[in-house]
Amino acid sequence: MVANVEPQPIKVSTRSALMRRFNQSFPSFYSQFVSSEVQAQNLRLAYALYQTRKAVVQMQDERRKTVVCLAYRNQPSLLSDLFGVLTAFNLSVHGINLYGQIYSPHLVFIRITVSRDGNSLSSQTKLNLERAIHECLAGVFRVHETLALEFDLKAGLKDTQVSFYSDQVFHLPTLLVDTDNQPGMFYRVMTALWQEDLTVINLNLMLRRDQTRFIFYLLGPDSTTTMPEFLGQKLALSVQQRLQAGALLY
Repeated sequence: MVANVEPQPIKVSTRSALMRRFNQSFPSFYSQFVSSEVQAQNLRLAYALYQTRKAVVQMQDERRKTVVCLAYRNQPSLLSDLFGVLTAFNLSVHGINLYGQIYSPHLVFIRITVSRDGNSLSSQTKLNLERAIHECLAGVFRVHETLALEFDLKAGLKDTQVSFYSDQVFHLPTLLVDTDNQPGMFYRVMTALWQEDLTVINLNLMLRRDQTRFIFYLLGPDSTTTMPEFLGQKLALSVQQRLQAGALLY
Protein backbone atom coordinates (compact mmCIF):
# COMPACT_ATOMS: atom_id res chain seq x y z
CA MET A 1 0.00 0.00 0.00
CA VAL A 2 1.05 3.58 -0.54
CA ALA A 3 2.38 5.16 2.61
CA ASN A 4 0.01 7.70 4.17
CA VAL A 5 2.12 10.67 3.17
CA GLU A 6 0.16 13.74 2.14
CA PRO A 7 1.90 15.30 -0.87
CA GLN A 8 2.88 18.90 -0.24
CA PRO A 9 1.32 21.47 -2.59
CA ILE A 10 3.42 22.87 -5.41
CA LYS A 11 3.96 26.61 -5.17
CA VAL A 12 2.26 28.55 -7.94
CA SER A 13 5.44 30.55 -8.59
CA THR A 14 7.35 27.41 -9.52
CA ARG A 15 4.58 25.42 -11.22
CA SER A 16 5.16 26.75 -14.75
CA ALA A 17 8.89 26.06 -14.60
CA LEU A 18 8.29 22.59 -13.18
CA MET A 19 5.72 21.87 -15.87
CA ARG A 20 8.12 22.84 -18.66
CA ARG A 21 10.89 20.66 -17.24
CA PHE A 22 8.46 17.81 -16.57
CA ASN A 23 7.03 17.88 -20.10
CA GLN A 24 10.49 17.67 -21.67
CA SER A 25 10.69 14.00 -20.65
CA PHE A 26 7.69 13.10 -22.83
CA PRO A 27 7.38 12.78 -26.61
CA SER A 28 6.77 16.09 -28.38
CA PHE A 29 3.07 15.34 -28.90
CA TYR A 30 2.49 15.37 -25.13
CA SER A 31 2.66 19.16 -24.78
CA GLN A 32 0.76 19.64 -28.04
CA PHE A 33 -2.16 17.26 -27.64
CA VAL A 34 -2.56 16.53 -23.92
CA SER A 35 -4.78 19.00 -22.07
CA SER A 36 -3.25 21.33 -19.49
CA GLU A 37 -5.54 19.77 -16.87
CA VAL A 38 -4.13 16.30 -17.51
CA GLN A 39 -0.58 17.66 -17.59
CA ALA A 40 -1.13 19.28 -14.19
CA GLN A 41 -2.65 16.08 -12.79
CA ASN A 42 0.32 14.02 -14.00
CA LEU A 43 2.73 16.52 -12.45
CA ARG A 44 0.93 16.16 -9.11
CA LEU A 45 1.09 12.36 -9.41
CA ALA A 46 4.81 12.56 -10.19
CA TYR A 47 5.34 14.72 -7.12
CA ALA A 48 3.44 12.24 -4.95
CA LEU A 49 5.52 9.41 -6.43
CA TYR A 50 8.70 11.33 -5.63
CA GLN A 51 7.59 11.88 -2.02
CA THR A 52 6.32 8.36 -1.28
CA ARG A 53 8.85 6.41 -3.41
CA LYS A 54 6.05 3.94 -4.15
CA ALA A 55 3.50 3.50 -6.91
CA VAL A 56 0.73 6.07 -6.57
CA VAL A 57 -2.81 4.74 -6.99
CA GLN A 58 -5.79 7.08 -6.84
CA MET A 59 -9.47 6.44 -7.58
CA GLN A 60 -12.52 8.60 -8.06
CA ASP A 61 -16.05 8.02 -9.31
CA GLU A 62 -17.37 9.59 -12.51
CA ARG A 63 -20.88 8.94 -13.84
CA ARG A 64 -21.42 5.47 -12.36
CA LYS A 65 -17.87 4.44 -13.23
CA THR A 66 -14.57 4.55 -11.35
CA VAL A 67 -11.42 6.14 -12.70
CA VAL A 68 -8.21 4.44 -11.55
CA CYS A 69 -5.05 6.57 -11.84
CA LEU A 70 -1.61 5.01 -11.52
CA ALA A 71 1.82 6.64 -11.57
CA TYR A 72 4.91 4.45 -11.51
CA ARG A 73 8.20 3.65 -13.23
CA ASN A 74 7.50 2.33 -16.70
CA GLN A 75 8.51 -1.25 -17.44
CA PRO A 76 7.31 -3.96 -19.85
CA SER A 77 5.54 -5.97 -17.12
CA LEU A 78 3.52 -3.05 -15.75
CA LEU A 79 0.47 -3.34 -18.02
CA SER A 80 0.37 -7.11 -17.62
CA ASP A 81 0.34 -6.72 -13.83
CA LEU A 82 -2.25 -3.95 -13.87
CA PHE A 83 -4.68 -5.60 -16.27
CA GLY A 84 -4.16 -8.91 -14.52
CA VAL A 85 -5.46 -7.36 -11.32
CA LEU A 86 -8.39 -5.68 -13.10
CA THR A 87 -9.27 -9.03 -14.69
CA ALA A 88 -9.02 -10.84 -11.35
CA PHE A 89 -11.48 -8.31 -9.90
CA ASN A 90 -13.88 -8.96 -12.81
CA LEU A 91 -13.94 -5.30 -13.86
CA SER A 92 -15.13 -3.94 -17.20
CA VAL A 93 -12.74 -1.53 -18.93
CA HIS A 94 -14.33 1.45 -20.69
CA GLY A 95 -11.29 3.51 -21.63
CA ILE A 96 -7.62 4.13 -20.99
CA ASN A 97 -5.19 7.02 -21.28
CA LEU A 98 -1.48 6.29 -20.94
CA TYR A 99 1.39 8.77 -21.08
CA GLY A 100 4.96 7.52 -20.70
CA GLN A 101 8.19 9.46 -20.61
CA ILE A 102 10.85 8.73 -23.22
CA TYR A 103 13.67 10.10 -21.06
CA SER A 104 14.79 9.42 -17.51
CA PRO A 105 13.21 8.78 -15.02
CA HIS A 106 10.85 6.97 -17.46
CA LEU A 107 7.67 7.41 -15.45
CA VAL A 108 4.27 6.44 -16.80
CA PHE A 109 0.84 7.84 -15.94
CA ILE A 110 -2.19 5.66 -16.56
CA ARG A 111 -5.88 6.53 -16.24
CA ILE A 112 -8.34 3.64 -16.67
CA THR A 113 -12.12 3.92 -16.46
CA VAL A 114 -13.70 0.75 -15.04
CA SER A 115 -16.97 -0.54 -13.60
CA ARG A 116 -18.39 -3.66 -12.04
CA ASP A 117 -21.86 -4.81 -13.10
CA GLY A 118 -22.50 -1.41 -14.65
CA ASN A 119 -21.72 0.57 -11.50
CA SER A 120 -18.79 2.35 -9.89
CA LEU A 121 -16.76 0.41 -7.36
CA SER A 122 -17.68 0.27 -3.70
CA SER A 123 -15.36 1.78 -1.10
CA GLN A 124 -14.25 -1.67 0.05
CA THR A 125 -13.57 -2.83 -3.51
CA LYS A 126 -11.44 0.26 -4.11
CA LEU A 127 -9.36 -0.49 -1.03
CA ASN A 128 -8.95 -4.13 -2.06
CA LEU A 129 -8.08 -3.13 -5.62
CA GLU A 130 -5.45 -0.64 -4.49
CA ARG A 131 -3.90 -3.23 -2.20
CA ALA A 132 -3.87 -5.86 -4.96
CA ILE A 133 -2.19 -3.48 -7.44
CA HIS A 134 0.60 -2.73 -4.98
CA GLU A 135 1.05 -6.39 -4.09
CA CYS A 136 1.15 -7.41 -7.74
CA LEU A 137 3.75 -4.75 -8.59
CA ALA A 138 5.80 -5.95 -5.62
CA GLY A 139 5.59 -9.58 -6.76
CA VAL A 140 3.55 -10.65 -3.74
CA PHE A 141 0.25 -11.25 -5.55
CA ARG A 142 0.79 -13.89 -8.27
CA VAL A 143 -2.03 -12.75 -10.51
CA HIS A 144 -1.27 -15.25 -13.30
CA GLU A 145 -1.83 -18.17 -10.93
CA THR A 146 -5.17 -16.70 -9.88
CA LEU A 147 -6.35 -16.13 -13.44
CA ALA A 148 -5.23 -19.60 -14.58
CA LEU A 149 -7.87 -21.07 -12.24
CA GLU A 150 -10.64 -19.11 -13.98
CA PHE A 151 -9.50 -18.83 -17.60
CA ASP A 152 -7.91 -21.22 -20.05
CA LEU A 153 -4.87 -19.05 -20.70
CA LYS A 154 -3.50 -21.65 -23.12
CA ALA A 155 -6.40 -21.01 -25.49
CA GLY A 156 -5.45 -18.53 -28.17
CA LEU A 157 -7.22 -15.44 -29.47
CA LYS A 158 -7.80 -16.83 -32.94
CA ASP A 159 -9.12 -13.75 -34.75
CA THR A 160 -6.10 -11.59 -33.99
CA GLN A 161 -4.08 -9.48 -36.38
CA VAL A 162 -0.96 -7.52 -35.41
CA SER A 163 0.88 -5.08 -37.66
CA PHE A 164 3.80 -2.69 -37.26
CA TYR A 165 4.39 0.78 -38.64
CA SER A 166 6.30 3.94 -37.77
CA ASP A 167 3.77 6.61 -36.87
CA GLN A 168 4.34 9.79 -38.87
CA VAL A 169 2.54 12.06 -36.37
CA PHE A 170 3.89 10.74 -33.07
CA HIS A 171 7.21 9.65 -34.64
CA LEU A 172 7.25 6.43 -32.66
CA PRO A 173 7.30 2.67 -33.41
CA THR A 174 3.70 1.46 -33.34
CA LEU A 175 1.91 -1.87 -33.04
CA LEU A 176 -1.70 -2.18 -34.16
CA VAL A 177 -3.53 -5.10 -32.53
CA ASP A 178 -7.03 -6.16 -33.59
CA THR A 179 -8.45 -9.00 -31.55
CA ASP A 180 -11.77 -10.59 -30.75
CA ASN A 181 -13.29 -9.99 -27.34
CA GLN A 182 -12.88 -12.98 -25.05
CA PRO A 183 -12.60 -13.37 -21.28
CA GLY A 184 -9.18 -12.22 -20.12
CA MET A 185 -8.46 -10.57 -23.48
CA PHE A 186 -6.85 -7.44 -22.00
CA TYR A 187 -4.54 -9.47 -19.80
CA ARG A 188 -3.52 -11.75 -22.67
CA VAL A 189 -2.63 -8.85 -24.96
CA MET A 190 -0.62 -7.01 -22.30
CA THR A 191 1.23 -10.18 -21.31
CA ALA A 192 2.18 -10.90 -24.92
CA LEU A 193 3.74 -7.43 -25.13
CA TRP A 194 5.61 -7.99 -21.88
CA GLN A 195 7.05 -11.26 -23.13
CA GLU A 196 8.51 -9.36 -26.09
CA ASP A 197 10.05 -6.85 -23.65
CA LEU A 198 8.07 -3.96 -25.16
CA THR A 199 7.65 -0.71 -23.22
CA VAL A 200 4.43 1.17 -24.03
CA ILE A 201 4.49 4.97 -23.80
CA ASN A 202 1.10 5.76 -25.30
CA LEU A 203 -2.01 3.73 -26.02
CA ASN A 204 -5.20 4.30 -27.99
CA LEU A 205 -8.05 1.91 -27.33
CA MET A 206 -11.14 1.41 -29.51
CA LEU A 207 -13.77 -0.83 -27.96
CA ARG A 208 -16.39 -2.52 -30.11
CA ARG A 209 -19.03 -5.11 -29.36
CA ASP A 210 -17.12 -8.08 -30.76
CA GLN A 211 -13.61 -6.75 -31.29
CA THR A 212 -11.11 -4.39 -29.70
CA ARG A 213 -8.37 -2.39 -31.41
CA PHE A 214 -5.19 -1.41 -29.55
CA ILE A 215 -2.68 1.08 -30.93
CA PHE A 216 0.52 0.80 -28.90
CA TYR A 217 3.21 3.46 -29.25
CA LEU A 218 6.49 1.99 -28.09
CA LEU A 219 10.09 2.61 -27.20
CA GLY A 220 12.57 0.78 -29.36
CA PRO A 221 15.71 -1.09 -28.20
CA ASP A 222 17.70 0.71 -25.49
CA SER A 223 14.77 3.12 -24.92
CA THR A 224 15.11 4.73 -28.34
CA THR A 225 12.21 6.32 -30.22
CA THR A 226 13.03 4.41 -33.40
CA MET A 227 12.87 0.78 -34.46
CA PRO A 228 14.14 -0.76 -37.70
CA GLU A 229 11.35 -1.92 -40.00
CA PHE A 230 12.58 -5.52 -40.09
CA LEU A 231 12.64 -5.69 -36.29
CA GLY A 232 9.17 -4.15 -36.01
CA GLN A 233 7.73 -6.66 -38.47
CA LYS A 234 9.41 -9.50 -36.59
CA LEU A 235 7.94 -8.29 -33.29
CA ALA A 236 4.46 -7.94 -34.80
CA LEU A 237 4.58 -11.51 -36.08
CA SER A 238 5.83 -12.82 -32.74
CA VAL A 239 3.10 -11.02 -30.76
CA GLN A 240 0.45 -12.30 -33.18
CA GLN A 241 1.70 -15.87 -32.86
CA ARG A 242 1.73 -15.63 -29.08
CA LEU A 243 -1.84 -14.39 -29.00
CA GLN A 244 -3.18 -16.86 -31.55
CA ALA A 245 -1.42 -19.81 -29.91
CA GLY A 246 -2.11 -18.71 -26.33
CA ALA A 247 1.61 -18.88 -25.58
CA LEU A 248 1.65 -17.15 -22.20
CA LEU A 249 4.73 -18.71 -20.70
CA TYR A 250 5.94 -18.29 -17.11
